[in-house]
Amino acid sequence: MCKYFGMAAVLLAAQILYSCSNDILGYGEEEGKGQIVARIAQPATTRTAMGNAVDGSNAVGIVWTDGDEIGVFDASGTSQKCYAKVGQGTAATASFAAFGTTAFDKPVYAYYPYNEANASNDIHSLVGDLPSEQNMDDGALHGDYKIGSATTSTGEGSYEFEFKHLFSMARITIDAADTPLKGETLKSITMSVSRGEAGVPIAGNFTFNAEDGSWKQTGAGKNSVTLTWNTNSPSLEQAFTCYTSLFPVIHSGDLFTITVSTENYKAEFTANSLTDFSAEQIYTFPVVLDKYETIKVYDKDGNAVQGKFTCAALNVDGLPSLINSGGPGSDGTTAIGNIMNSIGYDFIAVSEDFTYHDELAGAMTNYNMGTFRGSVSLSGNSDTDGLGFFWKKEGIAATGETIVPYNDAYGGLFDGANTMIAKGFRHYEVTVAEGVTVDVYITHMNTFGDGGNTEDDPWVHAQLSQLRQLRDYVVAKAKENKRPAIIMGDTNMRYTRHQIVTNLIDPVTNEGLQIVDPWVEFHRGGVYPTWNTKSLMIRSKYAGDVENDILCADDQRGEVVDKMWYINVPEAAIQLKAVSCMNDVEHFSKSTEQVSFSGVTIEDANGNILSDQNVSYTKVNGYADHFPVVVSFEYSYKK
Repeated sequence: MCKYFGMAAVLLAAQILYSCSNDILGYGEEEGKGQIVARIAQPATTRTAMGNAVDGSNAVGIVWTDGDEIGVFDASGTSQKCYAKVGQGTAATASFAAFGTTAFDKPVYAYYPYNEANASNDIHSLVGDLPSEQNMDDGALHGDYKIGSATTSTGEGSYEFEFKHLFSMARITIDAADTPLKGETLKSITMSVSRGEAGVPIAGNFTFNAEDGSWKQTGAGKNSVTLTWNTNSPSLEQAFTCYTSLFPVIHSGDLFTITVSTENYKAEFTANSLTDFSAEQIYTFPVVLDKYETIKVYDKDGNAVQGKFTCAALNVDGLPSLINSGGPGSDGTTAIGNIMNSIGYDFIAVSEDFTYHDELAGAMTNYNMGTFRGSVSLSGNSDTDGLGFFWKKEGIAATGETIVPYNDAYGGLFDGANTMIAKGFRHYEVTVAEGVTVDVYITHMNTFGDGGNTEDDPWVHAQLSQLRQLRDYVVAKAKENKRPAIIMGDTNMRYTRHQIVTNLIDPVTNEGLQIVDPWVEFHRGGVYPTWNTKSLMIRSKYAGDVENDILCADDQRGEVVDKMWYINVPEAAIQLKAVSCMNDVEHFSKSTEQVSFSGVTIEDANGNILSDQNVSYTKVNGYADHFPVVVSFEYSYKK
């Protein structure tokens, strides 16, 4: 049986034409009498199972092909006869006829596909197999079990039947654009489903009842279905669509792992189900490979050649409540950990991870972590940097932890407490795929003192001194390792009040390396904000300082002190490219409030500056006093 778009009607003729075996016998009854008209009850509606739908089609039907056979029962449910397709070719409407025996006078139930294993079974004890391995060379749809029942008599012994699908159907559309699989010959697609640590059996053996449509799996089942092409492989030059049946046992949140293999490459990604699956429903799988953040592409030797990962930097505001009464505290820190654990960033840099470290780490059960150097002391200096690094237990590895203290710091207990802890940066070698390693640097820098924007101010001098120390270390390692680097963390700096371009961007570029700030690239049109100007504030952090701040149009255009830069080494085997950047306000919202300000200077979405404005909007309050900066990267790897 093959697929087509639209509704299908089927004509089942009860003539004695030929047997369901290989034996050839003669005709019996007069043509056209005792027919069964079988129709699928309703067009199955389409729902998107994961990602975004790629088309608006909302119905899928079938066409009958030569060799199709149907089992038919009378009212007893114990007497069964096989009906086979009459005539040549494929069609949405076809005639089926009994062979080697007379047709039922009053056929009542039917099922598809007929199998000789069911010849002696009654209507309540039928067996079937939804295969986990399916060859697609002939375009046939496997495991498409249906049951039908007579609804009305249409005269001269003919009956109208309605057919219903037992299972769910997946419509998989593969778009390989912007990946190495583009233009390749498709060889296989594998879909597997898991729920937590356990597989979800979406295929295998089962029993079913053709009277009421009930069914039951037998045996352990298989949690994957693989479609293969050997002699009639389609090209992925354009988007390609195929279909498969699945047991309707998938729940919202279950994890799909999709693997697409061609002659030379294999692409694999994961995505969560958006819905519970039901029988008679068609679920769209828009496999636009380049759109999935978990995508990894391997060559035929198993080397990673392309993929994506996402990382985040967040100040968790973990000072003790005695001196930080507005902080998240124990409960808020647990909430932050739960959110990050649920979202599943590939790796995370945190700062001010002090008093509530146990709550944070305890919630992040899906992650390994680097060294925790302890909390702060309220009576003296503390040998801690407050930094933390978390990486996924599955698929990510981090090694080579190196802790480097800053040479300069300024500000005692009542001036930012910068000298009360051992501020510095850490270096990790993070492997995001086999053979793909990135140097990652996390940091928390000296606070700002509001004493001006030049190095005559001791706070600014300390900050820029730290930036230069980190810069020189990163540049030296990039040249030595010949691989990309990511710098991430709470810098306490803004382009508008610190000469970041002069002290970081230009020197790195002059060393023959490529450095990019994704926030500048995605939200500032590639133009760095001008130094020594008013601060560009996101809406959720604006406090009404009309003298020193500009209120930006949203929570993305504004500048925050949490930064992320990435550096590429030209001609190196591994190259990075940021594909998205955001301040993740949505996921880390604790509450909202309506705020109003007057006499405000605002920057609209087009970058226009408007003075003396009155504004009202909904402000988001987070658990901590920072929202995470989140960047998704795409890597390419050429040996």
